[in-house]
Amino acid sequence: MLRTDVPGEDEAATAERRRLAETRSGAAPWKHWGSYLADRQWGTVREDYSATGSAWEYFPHDHARSRTYRWGEDGLLGICDEQSRLCLALALWNEADPIVKERLFGLTNHEGNHGEDVKEHYFYIDNTPTHSYMKALYKYPQRAFPYAQIVEENRRRGRDEPEYELLDTGIFDGDRYFDVTVEYAKASPDDIVMRISATNRGPEAAPLHVMPTLWFRNTWAWGLDDRKPQLRQAHAKEGERLVHAVHHEIGEYWLACDGTPELMFTENETNTQRLWGVPNASRYTKDAINDAVVSGASGAVNDERSGTKVAARYRMTVAAGATKSVLLRLSARRQDAPFADAVQMLHRGNSRRTRSTTRWRPRR
Repeated sequence: MLRTDVPGEDEAATAERRRLAETRSGAAPWKHWGSYLADRQWGTVREDYSATGSAWEYFPHDHARSRTYRWGEDGLLGICDEQSRLCLALALWNEADPIVKERLFGLTNHEGNHGEDVKEHYFYIDNTPTHSYMKALYKYPQRAFPYAQIVEENRRRGRDEPEYELLDTGIFDGDRYFDVTVEYAKASPDDIVMRISATNRGPEAAPLHVMPTLWFRNTWAWGLDDRKPQLRQAHAKEGERLVHAVHHEIGEYWLACDGTPELMFTENETNTQRLWGVPNASRYTKDAINDAVVSGASGAVNDERSGTKVAARYRMTVAAGATKSVLLRLSARRQDAPFADAVQMLHRGNSRRTRSTTRWRPRR
């Protein structure tokens, strides 16, 4: 019989051994949910249907917010089920960027003087084998992200010159950025708490929109299976928001959002009008939340509170040196008190494994 404890081992390690044993025996699918969501799906050969086989040109970063993927999904420090059918990830806006930050930005193979390259600052801090506890950190500038500047300067440089990095742009000067930490902890294989904590490292208060986003991968638009899952706002107790998710394969899930964020619904459908000048098949498109947040586009999101993609929009101003956090819980069962034990779950997962990430100084 396999031992699930080791003499001298702490409680957290013993609990993880038990979860691994349950996974191997089939008693509990602890790995059904995990950090499987790609940092970036755009530009991969899986999404290349061009005649020339040039994935980067066929599906560039500029298309990613407006165009649905077929074989996978991407997000910022996110999670999903093992087949990427339902996804949960972080999205941010600093009231200066031209687009919502939903995924990692990078140079395509032909844009970089040394080939393709991600131009972001993010760190994976922890992840247990069963994904019972996960933690990651993203450095989000408070100024407008220099998308065009990075592309233009790297394109100008030759192969014998160094790459032009995000730090070289001066975007982090004066410590004007947020440390955004995302943690996940599981109470069971299909019951997950998410905590997002934003710390203002700058010298002044700064605005931040924290928008955890839940969506279904588009599996219905390719002519093989037209069954369409649905997200819908459900009735919740005072001081909470609740989203009900229904999928024909993975069943029901409930996303509880602590506090009263604005729920913004749209469809995970391609915006063909923006990309190619072709009328949209759907009134609501993948980039509608981006348009509603950044430009205040009227009617961009679905006022009927349903769709296949939803963001919970927390608007905040974070004082210099201060930290603000939000809690969410994604569960296959509706929780009567979803946040009663949420902090304890995170603490148990984090108690043994935390590394210090309190300070990071940009150096150029």
